[in-house]
Amino acid sequence: MRFSICSGNHGNSNSITDTVTWLQRALQECGHRADINTGIEPRAVNILIEHFVDEKALRDLLEGRRLGARYLLIATEPIVGGVFNGGIESQHWHYGNTDYWRLRFDAFKIAARMAEEIWVLAESMLPAYEQLFPDLPVRFLPHGHVNELACVRQRPEPERDIDFYFSGSMTEHRRRILSELARRHVVVVNDQTTPEYLRQDHLSRAKVCLSLRLSPRNCIPSVSRMHFHLQNRSFLLHEAYELPSPLDPFVLSAPSNDLIPWALGALELPNRREIADSMHDRFKAALPMSRLLPPLLEATLSRTPSAPLAQAA
Repeated sequence: MRFSICSGNHGNSNSITDTVTWLQRALQECGHRADINTGIEPRAVNILIEHFVDEKALRDLLEGRRLGARYLLIATEPIVGGVFNGGIESQHWHYGNTDYWRLRFDAFKIAARMAEEIWVLAESMLPAYEQLFPDLPVRFLPHGHVNELACVRQRPEPERDIDFYFSGSMTEHRRRILSELARRHVVVVNDQTTPEYLRQDHLSRAKVCLSLRLSPRNCIPSVSRMHFHLQNRSFLLHEAYELPSPLDPFVLSAPSNDLIPWALGALELPNRREIADSMHDRFKAALPMSRLLPPLLEATLSRTPSAPLAQAA
């Protein structure tokens, strides 16, 4: 089958690089053709990662449906309080922008009317999406291992001059932890504006990579971040969440109130590389996408595609 992963509704942003690349390689590993396109491909099953914030993105979906395009939507945000990310971090310029998240939530509901399925990235998100879309299949898309996806060439220990590495949006909770660690250690932080070549070099030199909660109220782990580090054999210390993730058995987790002592202890471990390699190998054996993805695809492809929308006279 031919799939097209659309990046245009994200403005072709660097922020979706890891997810897009993982999806493409997973589909290819399962024997399908998978392209990445800016716009909608009418001859393919289009996969769109949720982010509809302007009229053009919805008009493109509508025009694609008129031409016979098929859509699978990947939902990335939890529904909290009847909106995306409600109250998750009210003081942050982005996560606290309630008007933006309301617009994004309402636009997603419109986009979903044209989709065949919704795939969520966390099992805990299933009930809310199933309740909101009772007539639409909602399925969990697990983050499994894909061969030859790693992009970081890990360096030997003597060349590692970065003590702690973190990549993600900066919030007050994360700033507090990173500032404390930076008092006596080298801490490097990347965000979505960081060039890929710089991110990969930083990662290759990092001793301990961190997976930090967005805020104390955030209870769903970032499986995308965990997955990226597992694929690239990073030594990862993960701040534990209330809700579980299928990736939990393959990362070193620490409770929030003990995270800094755990981080300092991890820095002293003489066998970090052996631990990271072992975690990767166990993850690869337990959760291959070549086994996890086909059941989702079979359910999708077995249904008769919706008829194209009629063109107005």
